[in-house]
This record gives sequence, C-alpha cells and structure tokens, in this order.
Amino acid sequence: MKNKPLLFTVLSILCFIEPVIKVLYFKAITKFDFLVIFANLQSRNTFMEVVDFWLIFPIAGLLIMKLRKWTYIAFMSILFYINYNIFTYEKYTWPYNSDTPFMYNYVVAVACMMIFAYFLSPKAREPFFEKRARLWEVKTRYNVQLQCKLQGTNLTFPSTIMNISQTGVFVHDSKYMNVGDMLMIEFNFLGQTISLPVQVMNKHKSGGVTGFGLQFKYSSFRQSVMMSKIMKVLKKSQSEFKKDEQFKFAA
Repeated sequence: MKNKPLLFTVLSILCFIEPVIKVLYFKAITKFDFLVIFANLQSRNTFMEVVDFWLIFPIAGLLIMKLRKWTYIAFMSILFYINYNIFTYEKYTWPYNSDTPFMYNYVVAVACMMIFAYFLSPKAREPFFEKRARLWEVKTRYNVQLQCKLQGTNLTFPSTIMNISQTGVFVHDSKYMNVGDMLMIEFNFLGQTISLPVQVMNKHKSGGVTGFGLQFKYSSFRQSVMMSKIMKVLKKSQSEFKKDEQFKFAA
C-alpha cells in the first residue's frame, strides 16, 4: 500500500471538526453571540464534560493518523464509547443540550459503525498490524559505498554499507551476522566518525546483491539529529548529481 488510505484522512477531518460543528449548531439554534455560547460552555468544566464536548472525537481522529496496533485498539474502543453515548442520549443533557444529538453526530456515528464493521476485516486491519503495508512511511534510501565496522559481543568485522536511510542501512552479506543480533556500526562520513547501535532485521537481496537490513536503535536524540543531517547532505548531493546529468544530456 503505497499511499495512506483516503478513508483514514477523511475520518480524521470529520472527527477533528466535530467540536466546531457543535458550537456552530448552538449558534444557529440559539442566535446567541459566540461570547455567550463560550461562556456557557466554560461553565461545564468537569473532566468528563470537557472530554465529551471538546476531546472525544478529536482523540479518535488523532489515533488513526498514526496507524499502529495500539491505536487500532484505542480507536475501536473510542468508537464504541461514542456510539454508546449517542444511542443512550437523554433529552437536554450534556454535551448536546437538545432533545436529540445533532444530525451531524448521527451521520458520524453511522459512519463510525460502518467503519467499525470495515475495520474488523483483515484487509482493513493490515496497515495497523503490518508495518510493511505502510509503504508511505518508508524513508528514502540513498545508494552509497561506505566501508564500515560492525562490532558484536565477542567479534568485530568489516563490511560495506550499500544503501542508507534515516532508519537504517543495508550492508553486504556476512557469515558473522544473524537476524536478531544487536551490534554497533561505525563508519566515516565527510571526515566524521559515526557510531550507532543497530539490530539485524532481515536478510534479503537489493539491487541483485544479498545482504542484511540493519535498523538504527538510537540511544539519544543527538544521534537522530546527526543522521538527519547526513540525509540532508545525501539528498542535496543526489539532487546536484541529477542536475549535472541533465545538463550533460542537454549539452
């Protein structure tokens, strides 16, 4: 799945604007100034009153912006809570203060029920539970040829980095590595020695070459920032190389 499903984006937007819809609805039916409306809303300031009016829908929208196993469980739980509140609503109680919930909320609730049923299917759950299905999160990889040193508990051995991204590297095959190993990788970039903890994630082919995929296990924010700077340098150099090639072709 190369792009994040449009359904998640649309649902997030509907959830984020739900508190605004309630305020506008109050304005339409009461004709009060917004200052009066907000003054009345501020008088309902207990924790659950604030959550039910301002936060519950936006939290649901926020959860599906980051597709993970725990957000799936939390989102489904909040959907159940939202629908329970709507369908057990008593007249002129919080958070609607009307004889029934607003039509917008019924629409969102019905949509939530449909989405609830949809999310029960394995295909819909896949982006939450399977990282490889979230291709839009894959970081740009840059092909390089960098000599490196890998250090395990009892052994240090050389290798070659064949491509690199913000999240990890692909190194040449070695009999000294196994999937699951925790290692330290050290390499030089523009005169700077880079040393990072890595985990061996998989063994596969890339560009016809067999090697291991290593994931960086940053132990500090400084390390992450350092790799971000390296990615910027590689991105810039790649862009300049493409421009030079286009110029040569045009000439």
